[in-house]
Amino acid sequence: MMNRYQWIWLSFVLLLLWAAPVAAAPLADTSYQLFVDDVTGDYLCTRDMTLRYPERCPSFSPGGRKVRLEYLRTQLPDPLPVLPVEELEAEDGAVTEFTFAYVSGLPAYTYAHPAEAEAGLEPQRAFQAGDNWVSVMGRTDYNGQVWYEINPGEFVQEAHLRFANPSRFSGVVLHEQPQYPFAWINQWVQASSVPGGASTGETLSRYQVVAIFAQEPLGSDLWYMVGADQWVEQSFVSRVDVDPRPEGVAPGEKWIEVNTFEQTLAAYEGDRMVFATLVSSGRPHTWTPNGLTRIWSKLPSAPMTNQDSGPASPAWYYLEDVQWTQYFNGAYALHTAYWHDAFSFTRSHGCVNLSPLDAKWLFDWTAPYAPEDARIVMSSDSSPGTWVWVHKTAPTPELALR
Repeated sequence: MMNRYQWIWLSFVLLLLWAAPVAAAPLADTSYQLFVDDVTGDYLCTRDMTLRYPERCPSFSPGGRKVRLEYLRTQLPDPLPVLPVEELEAEDGAVTEFTFAYVSGLPAYTYAHPAEAEAGLEPQRAFQAGDNWVSVMGRTDYNGQVWYEINPGEFVQEAHLRFANPSRFSGVVLHEQPQYPFAWINQWVQASSVPGGASTGETLSRYQVVAIFAQEPLGSDLWYMVGADQWVEQSFVSRVDVDPRPEGVAPGEKWIEVNTFEQTLAAYEGDRMVFATLVSSGRPHTWTPNGLTRIWSKLPSAPMTNQDSGPASPAWYYLEDVQWTQYFNGAYALHTAYWHDAFSFTRSHGCVNLSPLDAKWLFDWTAPYAPEDARIVMSSDSSPGTWVWVHKTAPTPELALR
């Protein structure tokens, strides 16, 4: 039987063992379990005990969130890594060779020559309803009025045209595999010092690229750590992760990944990501379908219309000279969208909209190869098209339900 002094000595040894510090997780180990999962003991550590020995305490103990956030902060590399990317540049400063305009003030009529309109002759064509976009070839002054030629021998009055400035946004070419997930800020936001906390006063701008070093749930929201004391709520970013090749894509093959939850696109050569950007896929009622398919047709430029309605319907759309179009799943295509700058948000009738610079880069990168003078190129058994994998994947199951 132990005497009183032996009990005191044993208790002292056990206390030392219990309080022994736990080695910190390595920097790259983002799965480190900071708090215990077993809460069957129905205990709660004090704030001081939580701050000192979080690995002995349940995550909901006093000070638990503070401990975890501080731990995540200590895992930041110093200095912060710079994402090895290069943005695309426009040749001669122009993102497209065309001049585009929206047809407004409907109905709008076109004529073979302005003189025909003056003479009261029948118009060639009537833009009646919906969204109509044309490419402008030239300008003509006739009897004090300005007319624009939109096709050879087809003129429309200046009052009906609103000229567009196609988006100059571009994705990034990656020189090496990214170490961390990264994202584009999709709307102006002020960073917070902690998830849900007060603003730091630093504004992150739309289309700014950030690395994601950690994530932290807060109620039904998810917050990303994008720098020291910089947290941004998930809905303000469009995230890109390096994902494994889908089943069916051979090692070394080129493939494209489109995540419609994040509204992002990534291009791979085998297992390495070589390019990433933002897209605008189909709206909820015209959602871009999931699946793994191949590009089957490529067109440097082509008109697009709504095959499900007519020119008199509000649902009608007519788009001239849609550049760098690549059909991959029936009538669904990757293509330029010169009529908006809403990349990172759903916008289309089902196709995957890209900025002019991004669409051109992908068109040149994918198979089958399209010569400069080609009007259309089809894939074949001897020259199969590049794989396109569309999926809707949220960063957490909870967000997927939204």
